This record gives sequence, C-alpha cells and structure tokens, in this order.
Amino acid sequence: MTVVGILGGGISGLSCAYYLKTLGQSKIKYIVLLDKSKKFGGWIQTTRFPDGATFEHGPRTLRSGTKSGYNALVLADELALSSRILPVTREHPTAKKNFILANNQLHTLPDASSLIRTKPPFSKSLIRYIFKEITTKKSDLVDETVYSFFERRMGEEIAKYICDPMCRGITAGNARELSIRSTFPSIYEAEKKHGSVVKGFLSEKRSKIASEFLNCDLVKKAYHEMWRMWTLKTGLGELIDALACTVEEQGQADLIFNAECSSLNFKDGKVEIIADNENIKVDHVFSSIPSYELAPLLNAYPTLAENLMAIPSVDVALVYLEYENDIVKENAGFGYLAPSFEDSKVLGMVFDSCCFPELNGKSATRLTCMIGGRWFKEMFGDPENVSENTLLQISMEEVAKRFNITDKPMRYKVLVQRKCIPQYVIGHHLKLEKIDEEITKNNLNLSLIGASYKGAGVPDCILNSKLSVENYLKSL
Repeated sequence: MTVVGILGGGISGLSCAYYLKTLGQSKIKYIVLLDKSKKFGGWIQTTRFPDGATFEHGPRTLRSGTKSGYNALVLADELALSSRILPVTREHPTAKKNFILANNQLHTLPDASSLIRTKPPFSKSLIRYIFKEITTKKSDLVDETVYSFFERRMGEEIAKYICDPMCRGITAGNARELSIRSTFPSIYEAEKKHGSVVKGFLSEKRSKIASEFLNCDLVKKAYHEMWRMWTLKTGLGELIDALACTVEEQGQADLIFNAECSSLNFKDGKVEIIADNENIKVDHVFSSIPSYELAPLLNAYPTLAENLMAIPSVDVALVYLEYENDIVKENAGFGYLAPSFEDSKVLGMVFDSCCFPELNGKSATRLTCMIGGRWFKEMFGDPENVSENTLLQISMEEVAKRFNITDKPMRYKVLVQRKCIPQYVIGHHLKLEKIDEEITKNNLNLSLIGASYKGAGVPDCILNSKLSVENYLKSL
C-alpha cells in the first residue's frame, strides 16, 4: 500500500486523485493533494451571477466524438452528472455555423453546402481542396508547423483562413510556430499511417472510436444523438465540485488548498514534499502543475528543469459582456475567429447566449472576447500593467463593429489569465522525450500530467491522468 502526493487541484490533479481512488483501491493507502490557490479547478472556474447567468473563466465546453471525449462522458456519468448535462448536437445552430473574420466581414466556415459551391473568402469549392489533400504525397518530415502542414496538403487559403484562426481559437497561438505533431497528433498520425488526413479520418469509424465506452448509457446517448460538445447546467465548475466531493467522500485523502509546494526531494525511494514549511513524505508524486511551476522545484536536476522551463505558455484576456437585447440575430452560431493578419484586436468571440441560452439569466446576449495570446505583449506590453478599461473598450468596439450597434453592456467582467495555455511549438516532442529520459535516468518517483505535455483540452487532461494512473498501478 502506497502513499501518493498530487501537485495541483485543477482538472488533471482531481482526475488523478479520482482514478487513484477508483482504480487503485487495493494498492493506494492515502492521497495528499496540494493546490496553491484558494479554490480547486485551475483554469476551470465559473462565475455564477444571482440571476443565473454564467461566465466561464477558462474552458466552457467539452468536446465529444473522440476517445478522450467519450472517456470524459464516462467520468461525468460516474460522478452522477448525467442529468446536469446541456448537450450541443449536430443539429444545434452552434454546431452548424461557425464564422471566420476575413476582409473585415464575418463568413461562415465551409460545410457540406460548400462542396461544389465557392463561398468567400475562398476562391475554390471545398471539393477541390479535399482533392488536393487526397492526392498530395505524405511528407517524411518528423515535424513541421501547423501552418506549413495545411498549406502543403490543402493550399494557402486553407492555411490562412482555417488553420491560422483555428490555432488562435484553440491555443491562442501562432500556427506558424506550433507543432502539427504535438498540437494535433491525430492529424499528424493520419498522414503518416494513411498518406492523407481525409483518408485517415474516413478509416476511423465512429463506432470503432466509441466501442470501448458504449457500455455507458450516457456515451450511447451522446453517440446516437451525435453530440458535438457539452457543458453543465451551472457551468463546468460543477465538474470540479463533483470530483473534489467524490474523492473526499471516499476517504483516505486530504485535498488541501492554499498550500504551495516549495521543494521536492527524492531520497531513499521516497519523495519529500515541502509545502508551507511542512514536510510530507510520499512514495510517488503526480505533478499536474504547469511545467514552468514544476521546474524550480527540481533545481537538483538542471537538465530536467531546463526542459520543463522550455515549454512556453501565453497570456489571454477574457472579456465577458452581457447585452439586454438580442444583438447576434442572424449570426447565431458558436462564434467567430480572427486570423492573425486581419485588422482585429481580438483572437475571436464566443456567442455564449447562442451556445447555451439556458445560462443567460436576464440578458438576451452573452459574449466572451478572447484577446492577446501569443500576441499579448506586443499589443499591450506587460500583462501585469494592462488596464481593465483598455481591454473592455477594445471588446466593446469589436462588438459594435461586428453587430452594428451602439448598445452598452448591462454587465461585464474582465480577466487576464497569466500563462494559461501552453504552446506545443516545433520540437515539443523532443522536449518530452528528454524530460522522460531525465526522470528515468535519475530514478525519480514522478509522473507528469496536465496541460503542459500531451494535450491541453479538458478531455485530454482527464484521459492522460487516467492513463498515467494505470501505468503507475501496473508498476506496483
């Protein structure tokens, strides 16, 4: 029976604690989870206003339809959250309509109707881009940028108008710097295995992806109704609350917030965690804190610390706006993304009230503007010094421009999230290999989970925690 320490109480750390309890009942004696913040959840935090409106400080939906997506649904079901889910099916307006900003106008992303018709800003029909992708030979490159990959396989317009804004929306990053291998591993593998992304995805049948999870009724429902994404009735903070409560109710675990780790010492097969001048001895540590926070705790292993510090992260400002009237109207959809070359100071905008009107409260329109990311410092300077009013004005001007209104928001909230999204730039996989090599070479009782390494999406973080726990339990 072993004692395990977990650093970080976000979705990865809490999922890790949950899986240690449920999968390792006969092997885990005790769990100690430490988080430096005043509350658990990491980047998943939900503001709930008295009238029922919600604002997500970070992730707002969980994707379905992938292995990690179905696994997250199984977790939700095990936490008794099935009745709390608000799904978006393929028939929902937000699943059908997404926009990109091009030439200062909002255009819908290509869909089935674009197969043989040309729609701006594209100069060709979608089928011609698909034909190019299918007939392009696969590359022998070990890695390349996301932009280069899409430009090579589908042409410059797809790279400019889909790939570039997609990276800004998903990672707040630059498609010309991000690694296709690490940022979108399924796309990278599709080309390597099948010679074509389209052929690769066509060979991956939905039933095969979902098969190992179909014993769960919630997954069956999501599969048959073709859910695209989902949230919970009072926001994703419910998922964090349910995880923390479940782990605590199962006993033999301490979940401690306001406790910052200052050092990790590995000696005689044990790990000494020093936090707030207290020494906690455990047999193994799972670290879910960002790599740049873990690195200073491992100064005794300079090569390991150096590689952890080499994984960059970006700052993102979120500006939440509520309007009394429906200002989105015919533009109802998930939202829009702005390519890096467009004259826009925002990365994109989410039409929250279109996605989940159930969370609207008294207002008819809820919007969230995403600002900065990879471009934050060059646009605004030090994130510590940018004024809330500057970000608010930028967002209000963007809303006025896109929807041709003069309305003022009835409520708003401005947040600057520091180093919130890791960037898997070219060579990220080599950093991970070196990190693993150093952990093995120094015989460290340490497992790395969380967004810094193998997927920053919430479902990815949950699944990677589960896989890491399974690997650890096998080693006992």
